[in-house]
Amino acid sequence: MHSRAPGWIVVAAALLLSVSSVIAFAQAKRDFSVVGRKYGYTVSDSTKSEIRVHQGDMVTVTFSAEDIPHSFSVVDEYLNKDKRAEPGKPVTFRFLADKAGEFDIHCALTSDAKCKDMHAKLIVAAAPDRQP
Repeated sequence: MHSRAPGWIVVAAALLLSVSSVIAFAQAKRDFSVVGRKYGYTVSDSTKSEIRVHQGDMVTVTFSAEDIPHSFSVVDEYLNKDKRAEPGKPVTFRFLADKAGEFDIHCALTSDAKCKDMHAKLIVAAAPDRQP
């Protein structure tokens, strides 16, 4: 005797698989390594000091300092990250890039006056369905 699943179970499973695929497509995972050193930032996968992602991406940053303590600071009404790393003690953090725009990354520490000259950019491209 061969048993079949009721039709509603097949439909529910197909719907769940479809929704999961859309969610996975809408939210890519992006990983970056950022190194702070006198007096700038180096970003993995970039010839510039920029992190480029799309709106809706889940971003993971591993931030390390090579010479003296530095911070990875983004202060904005939509994104507020302020992480400090010391040589040999990297920090890893995550955030959802949910707002399109360009955001300044800077070192907020005052242990060395030239740290204020450290800048990089977080560039979040608008999702295609959210462009005006």
